[in-house]
Amino acid sequence: MISRLPYELLSSILEEAAYSNAQDIQHYTYGVDTTSTKGKVQRTLRGHVANDSLRWLSTDAIRQVNTQWHNWACQYALRDLYIRRWRGSERWTQSRKLDSIQGYPSKDVYYRDPYCSLRKTVALFTIHPSLASSVRRIFFDGFYGIETTAMIFQVLKFCDGLDSVALPWITLRYGSDDDWSNLLRRRDNGTALSSLELLAVDLKQSQIKDHARQIDKRPLDSFKVNFGHLRRIKLSGSSNLMPINDDDLVAISRTAQLQELHITGTTFVTTEGLLAISRASDNTLRVLEHSPLADDGFEHPNASSTDDGSHLCTEIVQCPHLRDLAISLPTICSGLFSEPSVEWVGDVQIRAAGVCGQSKGLEQSSNARQAFFNILSQARSLIQAQQKRHIDLNIEIFIDHFIFELSKKLVHADLSVGEILSGGSWPAMPVPSSKGPYGQTGQYGKDERAYQCIHEEEFLEGLRKGYISF
Repeated sequence: MISRLPYELLSSILEEAAYSNAQDIQHYTYGVDTTSTKGKVQRTLRGHVANDSLRWLSTDAIRQVNTQWHNWACQYALRDLYIRRWRGSERWTQSRKLDSIQGYPSKDVYYRDPYCSLRKTVALFTIHPSLASSVRRIFFDGFYGIETTAMIFQVLKFCDGLDSVALPWITLRYGSDDDWSNLLRRRDNGTALSSLELLAVDLKQSQIKDHARQIDKRPLDSFKVNFGHLRRIKLSGSSNLMPINDDDLVAISRTAQLQELHITGTTFVTTEGLLAISRASDNTLRVLEHSPLADDGFEHPNASSTDDGSHLCTEIVQCPHLRDLAISLPTICSGLFSEPSVEWVGDVQIRAAGVCGQSKGLEQSSNARQAFFNILSQARSLIQAQQKRHIDLNIEIFIDHFIFELSKKLVHADLSVGEILSGGSWPAMPVPSSKGPYGQTGQYGKDERAYQCIHEEEFLEGLRKGYISF
């Protein structure tokens, strides 16, 4: 019988069966719409059915065979959970089929609890806690209140095999020290949470002015909250209500031993918080990303050194196991590329506003420009040193609206002003670039012109003739 097969082989067979079943399930949700047809009702496509719902539906028949298959189906279906706040409104229409709708929908909007999915998850895991043991990754989206934060931690309390969680940033304010210590502790079964993501968004003005929301339980101040078992932290997005900042990262750094740190889309975390984490995890850190790519632009911190006098560029290279690097610094110097024993590999991106030790900008000082070209030379020496060790390294430096791709000696920028000043003679053969525009936001799709790509020698020629300012 198939149930007598080794579990690994049985699992592969059941997974193929579940995948086949999923092909026969409706992958989209539908609704009705009257806005585009002058009152006439028509069927509209709303979106994809969530992956966790598809997995649950595809294993419906498998769960009914026997206990072993039921347990496998639960583990397969509940492995990844996506719990979202419901958005929208509903009106009833007198029809049993969407493809033959008759009449018009009623004028009354029927209320639906936007937190229904979260409430039902709490109820399900309370009645059947064994189901929660199958959850390995869980994602919460759209829950920014005190009550919903409490429900989130109720759900997490049952997930004793959880490996990765994505939470709203506000849980770091509304959650208690007991909530966080329970989430981060090593469990009785020997497992512990390894990946934590905190996702931030802007709230409505009416929400941020609500005094009931102005609560910070400060769980990070408690000695019970220990981040020592985490291997990955990702902070994404910014918020207008109690955002995550440098003080939070300093508090986390007291117990953290991370392998990966990702900070993106926020201007409230600067190099101070970044270095607090990197210093605490200097012997374990392998991935470091700091990209404050905010929609409204960002300013680099002013200081190129920390409060204790340490230089930022040399601090970065003190992490011996660091491999993947994408970082924004106030200024850079040759010291960032002076250590040939670094383990950097692949694409390394460095964003900077200027050169260390230069009070004037690149456009105003020839000394600053010369220092920057020395930095490029030092970075190329590091690339060559890595090539001798059979390590493929490509360094890109973003500075003053220019992107320098060192391994290919290419420069990406908006060269339209230079074309006008040169009467169309420079640059001779520009190539469309796929790397910009970035500007001060670091994002695509802004009001800047499309970038072009030229060789460094042609860039220097344009610089000498005054076609571009740098």
